[in-house]
Amino acid sequence: MGLPASGKSRLARRWARKHDFSYFNFDKVQKQFFGIAESARGGGHDSLPSEQSVPDMNRRTYDALLAYARQELMAGRTVVLDAVYGARQERNYLLELAVELKVTPYFVLCYCSERATKARMDDRTSAGRPGYAAHWHLFKKQQEELDPLDDLEPTMVVSVNTENPTEQLLEQLDYAFEKRDPVTVVMK
Repeated sequence: MGLPASGKSRLARRWARKHDFSYFNFDKVQKQFFGIAESARGGGHDSLPSEQSVPDMNRRTYDALLAYARQELMAGRTVVLDAVYGARQERNYLLELAVELKVTPYFVLCYCSERATKARMDDRTSAGRPGYAAHWHLFKKQQEELDPLDDLEPTMVVSVNTENPTEQLLEQLDYAFEKRDPVTVVMK
């Protein structure tokens, strides 16, 4: 879990690949679910008819992530969900699923300094990379709208500063989950 350009997707993808965990990325699921071209920036919100469509599109994408997680967990696989999960309600849906399936969810909170975030955004913009949705003003709005994590037990959250090298972050996650069973991991 984490804001755009926090490094969550890179870390989530690499950690899931390292351990052969099931991995679902919010933007990719959203594009597939709504038939948006893979080359569209970010979640493809630019392809929508109006701003009113964005909340519904996001709600339905989180529902799809939840359905994928349910399917994988019921098959006995560990799941990594790569999305912001900044809203308490989205986390609550995951917590309810965990109770229902008798698994313990963990949240990896990815963060970095605003300077690093801005530099990452600038790099993505100048490179014209597809899959990039966050502009600075949208980032600041999302940052203001984040719900506190007080709905999560402290033992359920692992915080990582993604300004550190990826290999070091992977080791940090391995160490953090060494004594835990990472059944459902959410990269915020």
